[in-house]
Amino acid sequence: MTARRPSLHPVHALALATVVAVASVLVPLSAARGQELGTVAGRVTAEGGVPVQGASVYAINTQRGALTREDGSYRMQLPTGRYAVRVRVIGFVSRTDSVSVSAGQTTTHDFTLTTAATQLSAVAVIGSRGEARTVIDAPVPIDVLTAADIKTSGRTETAQIIQMLAPSFNFPRATIADGTDHSRPATLRGLGPDQVLVLINGKRRHTSALINVNGTIGRGSTGVDLNAIPASMIDRIEVLRDGAAAQYGSDAIAGVINIILKSGNGSEASTTFGQTSTNVLGTHKSDGAVKQGALNYGRVFGEKSFVHAGIELRDRAKTNRAGGDPRPQYFGSDPRNPVIGNPSTYPIKFQSGDAALKDVSGFVNASTAVGQSGAELYAFGGASHRDGEAAGQFRRPLDDRTVRSIYPDGFLPLISTNINDLSGTVGLKGDLRGVRYDLSSVSGHNDFKFDVLNSANVSIGATSPRTFYAGTLKFGQSTTNFDLFKDVKLGETFAVRTAAGAEYRADRYEIVAGDSDSYRNGGAKILDGPNAGKPPAIGAQVFSGFKPTTATTAGDAGRYHRENVAGYVDLESDLTKQLLVGLAGRTEHYTDFGSTTTGKVSARLEPIPGYALRGAASTGFRAPSLSQSFYSATATNFISGVPFEVKTFPVSSKVAQLLGARPLKPEKSKNYSVGVAMEPAPRLSFTLDFYRIDIRDRVVFSENFNGKPVRDFLAANGQPGVGGARYFSNAIDTRTDGLDAIANYGFTFGRHGTTRLTAGLNVTSNKVTALRENTPPELGNLNETLFGRVERARIEKGQPRNTILLSANHQMGGAILNLRTQRFGEVTLFAPDTVGAKNSDGSNRNVDQTFRAKWITDASIGYTLHRATLTLGADNIFDVYPDRNNNNGNVAINFAGNATFGALPYNSISPFSFNGRFIYARLSYGL
Repeated sequence: MTARRPSLHPVHALALATVVAVASVLVPLSAARGQELGTVAGRVTAEGGVPVQGASVYAINTQRGALTREDGSYRMQLPTGRYAVRVRVIGFVSRTDSVSVSAGQTTTHDFTLTTAATQLSAVAVIGSRGEARTVIDAPVPIDVLTAADIKTSGRTETAQIIQMLAPSFNFPRATIADGTDHSRPATLRGLGPDQVLVLINGKRRHTSALINVNGTIGRGSTGVDLNAIPASMIDRIEVLRDGAAAQYGSDAIAGVINIILKSGNGSEASTTFGQTSTNVLGTHKSDGAVKQGALNYGRVFGEKSFVHAGIELRDRAKTNRAGGDPRPQYFGSDPRNPVIGNPSTYPIKFQSGDAALKDVSGFVNASTAVGQSGAELYAFGGASHRDGEAAGQFRRPLDDRTVRSIYPDGFLPLISTNINDLSGTVGLKGDLRGVRYDLSSVSGHNDFKFDVLNSANVSIGATSPRTFYAGTLKFGQSTTNFDLFKDVKLGETFAVRTAAGAEYRADRYEIVAGDSDSYRNGGAKILDGPNAGKPPAIGAQVFSGFKPTTATTAGDAGRYHRENVAGYVDLESDLTKQLLVGLAGRTEHYTDFGSTTTGKVSARLEPIPGYALRGAASTGFRAPSLSQSFYSATATNFISGVPFEVKTFPVSSKVAQLLGARPLKPEKSKNYSVGVAMEPAPRLSFTLDFYRIDIRDRVVFSENFNGKPVRDFLAANGQPGVGGARYFSNAIDTRTDGLDAIANYGFTFGRHGTTRLTAGLNVTSNKVTALRENTPPELGNLNETLFGRVERARIEKGQPRNTILLSANHQMGGAILNLRTQRFGEVTLFAPDTVGAKNSDGSNRNVDQTFRAKWITDASIGYTLHRATLTLGADNIFDVYPDRNNNNGNVAINFAGNATFGALPYNSISPFSFNGRFIYARLSYGL
């Protein structure tokens, strides 16, 4: 089955006509009134010639600027004329020089800064499409995380680094969650992983092939695998905390993360070694060893040519925080069973913590001038490979899922993954008669291969294999953009910064079947024990393989694709010296979901120098992913001790339709933000932004429908043997309210160095405001619920309501001291209505649980001598753990109704890991 092929549609013509029409206006205007561009380039250094990285260089009263690279170099284009160019960065006195710009010429101007403490006002290229602007001057909230910020932690994974630096970003550590252990989802502003758009160098990044279907944050969604991007190749990360679908397209409901790759001179080799050193459950543990090495090389040739390439290797060992299991392990009064009340006899059989991962990744970023036209041919891309191994639930010897002739003492099944990620971008940009253009094509691909180890297919019996190939998920995306940018001057003083463009995108999704032993019913019955002769669980334990699709059998495997075209216009102008206004509009057409149009208006008013009001209102959308439309897989659930196959059905399938499924629709959103941006003193900046995000027709994953009436209903409608079902639906509307506050303050101690203080706060409240799709009659008649309390709590209470970040950085000579503490607010987990006794308020006694807020503190000290820097540090220095599961870890319910009685003391809903203290050493050397 495939999504239908594209056909000629009026919106196709509208999207392309938008670009043609705007171009037809821009080109004549550029000939009549356009200003020729010139270039300002140079280096920013400190006293003694030391390069200053991450300094903001910008022309006052324009929106043009740049950040300095590792070697202190910068480059920006300006219309001809004379400008006051300012340089600002924490730790140095800002400097402003007068610079003349000539058409088609490069003016070289270097800056030397003197030590002081001033406000950092970084430059970002997101927010106003195609224009670089200082963060404090932007009409919407933006964070810029520099390479220097990235180096202040022992974290080596890109997603963890962003969480450490951006309070609105959440990255919980899933465990015992199948593929999600190997590629964990991340969120922005409390929304879903698929509601934030990720760019690299301003170009759309493809998502992972994995869809998260287990009980984790982000259930039912697909996100970008941020950890496939090596942190050592990142120059900076720009986080736009505002709806931007009208500018960048689908997925940008919560905002945009733009990762800028390194592009300057300079080469570096670095290595990091670390492991946990923690006291947990009455014992000391040292596990989770991380070994990371990185090498990157960068050279700049001439004015527009450069190459920067890097490779990174990371080996992360598993961690385990499982406790002892006091449950009977063997039948009857076997003396090997634990003695209740004697914890020393409780075996530790589970594995709960980080999966073991081995990553190798490489990226290259390059550009070269083309002829004498001033055009620039650029390319960037990379590849990564990850091998992972994570555990499932332990199968006890007395469990009917255990073939006791193979595993007489039970077994811990393992999921082994082989994940490959490839991406490449090529483009041409330049200036033609005052109109800047950018033509680019991006291609990305992600393969997610599943193997099952140390397992068995009980239905095959004693001859069952122990290892299985369970299948592969594949996702690919190709995007082609043509963008035009022009400063259109209307009169002597009024100008409109204009961007317009078109986009074509094609998505491909594939499910590849596993080997037959991973999913087939071998015909054998349970071999021994009290249930001997009864039907067994079918398929490989922990992860049943994807089934093939044949002419007569609806399996899981299949190939699917879709295409879409879009056109956009983005206008921005300084109506007065105090007032900036922006307008944006975008129209898109999908071959499977039809057409949509979105818009955005933004403004910034600075009535008093240094004090500004800003705000934006926009509409947005997110088209359901191909995986949400077509993912199909089977899992085995046990009901009253009897195994049943519970399957995820595409909404277009017969079973899903029998249960009331409806075709998926795009999510529609309305985003509002209002805030203030202030620089009340040279050393202080502060931003405060309030936001509201309303989402209609939000796509969610249903509950499991596996009651006896469902089984009987399915059997009566041509689905014998199917014991349960679930599917995706546009079941709910949600509202997200919140605020972000960021403050920076810097001061100097003279020869004793400079200090930078940063404080950040995110407050987010998510509410389900309506059931857009009530439980269908087909389900209501079967005593089932489409959207229940577990999923509602995951959306409303599963992520921190508030996060606080406080950090201090002190630099004196070659020494750098970093202190950081982060408060993660409380989170709450609900159980199904059918689990646990009820309290008087209707909540579930001893099952529903709120996990208290906790402070996590990191510290590091580094020293640079010549070109070598040694850093020693500890993350979670005070060895803080989240609350244990219910009843202080003595009773943990896994919501399938199976008590593990303390064997799984910690819950992966925690927004920070439950690994404990992590100590590390990092050595880097400039080549």
